[in-house]
Amino acid sequence: MSYRYDRDKRRRDRWYAVGLVFVLLILFTPIYRIFYDLLEAPFVASFQNRDGVTLRTEGFFAGFAGRQQLAKENETLRAEIERLRVDNLRTSYLAQQIEDAFDLSAEGLLPAEVIDRGSLFDRDHLIVNRGLNDDIRMGDQVMAMDNILVGYVEQVFDQTARVRLYSTHDQEIHGILYPEDVTLTARGAGGGGFIIETPREVGVEVGDVLYRQGAAGQVIAIVREVVFDPRDPFKKVYLSYPVNINEIQLVGIKKMLTNS
Repeated sequence: MSYRYDRDKRRRDRWYAVGLVFVLLILFTPIYRIFYDLLEAPFVASFQNRDGVTLRTEGFFAGFAGRQQLAKENETLRAEIERLRVDNLRTSYLAQQIEDAFDLSAEGLLPAEVIDRGSLFDRDHLIVNRGLNDDIRMGDQVMAMDNILVGYVEQVFDQTARVRLYSTHDQEIHGILYPEDVTLTARGAGGGGFIIETPREVGVEVGDVLYRQGAAGQVIAIVREVVFDPRDPFKKVYLSYPVNINEIQLVGIKKMLTNS
C-alpha cells in the first residue's frame, strides 16, 4: 500500500510542478503571444483579408472572361475585314466590267459576257450571253478588249451564242505581218496559238504583230517564236493571241452587214 501511495503522490507532485511551471511561463514570458502568432494569428489575418481574396478571385475570373470576349471580338473583326475585302474586289470587278462594256460599245460593238468556255478536247470556243433575241447572226465577228479579233459566231440560240476562235486547229485567217508588211495566212494550232509557214527570206522577229487583212487596227496575234533551219526554204512562225483565252470575261460582237 505504501509503495502505491508513494508512487501516486510523486505523480501528483510532478503534475503540480508542471502546472506551476506552465502558469509561471504564461505570467512571466511571451509564450502566449508565441502560440498566438503560430496558431491563431494566421486564421485572424485570413479572416481579415477575406475581402481581398474575394476581389483577387473575382479579378481572375473577370480577366479570363474579358480575354474570351476580346478573342470573340477579334474574330468578328477579322470576319468583317474579310467581308469588306471581298466586297471591294467585287466592286472593282464590276466597275472594270462596266468600263470595258462602255469601251466596247463606244467602238460600235455589242458587249457580251462569256458564260462558258472550251473543254479539254475543244478549248477554242466560247459561249456568250447574246443570241437571236439580240439580233446576233452566224458569222458576226467577235472581238476581245483592245480591238483583238478572236473569232466569229458559229452557232446562235435564243439567248446565247457559240463563238469559234480562229486559233482552233485547221482554222485559217489571212493577215498582214507588221512591220514586214507582208500578207500571210495563219493556221490555228489550238489553245490560242497559230502557225505560219513563210519563205525564209521574209523577215520575221519575235514581237511582230499580225493584223487582220482589210481591217486596219484589228490585231489577231503576236509572234512568239521563229524556228528556222538554213537547209529548209521555209521557216515556222509561232504566234498567239495577245490575251489569254482562259481569262477573257467580256467580248464585243460586231454585227456584219451580210452574214455568212
